[in-house]
Amino acid sequence: MEALLFDMDGVLVDVSRSYRLAVKKTVEHFLGRPVSFRLIQKYKDRGGLNNDWDLTETILRESGLKMERCKIVDFFQQLYMGSQFGGLILNERWLLGPAQLKALGLKFKLGIVTGRPKKEATWVLERFAVARFFSAVVTMDDVPPGRGKPDPAGIFLALRILGSTSGWYVGDTVDDMRAALQAGLRPVGIVSPSGDAVSQKRRLLAVGACRVIASVNDFVEVLR
Repeated sequence: MEALLFDMDGVLVDVSRSYRLAVKKTVEHFLGRPVSFRLIQKYKDRGGLNNDWDLTETILRESGLKMERCKIVDFFQQLYMGSQFGGLILNERWLLGPAQLKALGLKFKLGIVTGRPKKEATWVLERFAVARFFSAVVTMDDVPPGRGKPDPAGIFLALRILGSTSGWYVGDTVDDMRAALQAGLRPVGIVSPSGDAVSQKRRLLAVGACRVIASVNDFVEVLR
């Protein structure tokens, strides 16, 4: 049976008011001026910034502010995690319903390959009671440092766990598409609502997406 692997943030989970807001608030805190979600998306679209700590640090550095990474990460995590998972993480919404997951699970072996830390990924899956649908969940803690997407290490690990050699990967960044192609999977892109949908679609197709859709719920259309 083929594998169907998903990125988590922006694909299975709406993070517009969690991770993205944490990036925005962290940058604004240290810069002392507002930044837009559109600017953040432009950085994300460049590729190579799959990790939101890296994304935040890069925006600050290219805005002329060099800081110790630990200070950036600490402030970011205080916003996102809060105390005992009471921060912006509570704003997240799960996007793919149990009925759809069950139907897809009859056709594919389902898995997740995400840049999240394992603790955060596990908490979200348990919160929305969907962990049982995924036979493989690969996080940033499961791959060597510096081997996050676009490196395909995480995807290869998920495929080994599932016992599959072919299938699909659904993601929302150019890094996702590149990682999928290097792993021999068919990449499907999802456009972010915080950016220019037309330019995002063009960019995802240019790096190898076989299809670009507006939502993970539209994936069934790809199979027809």
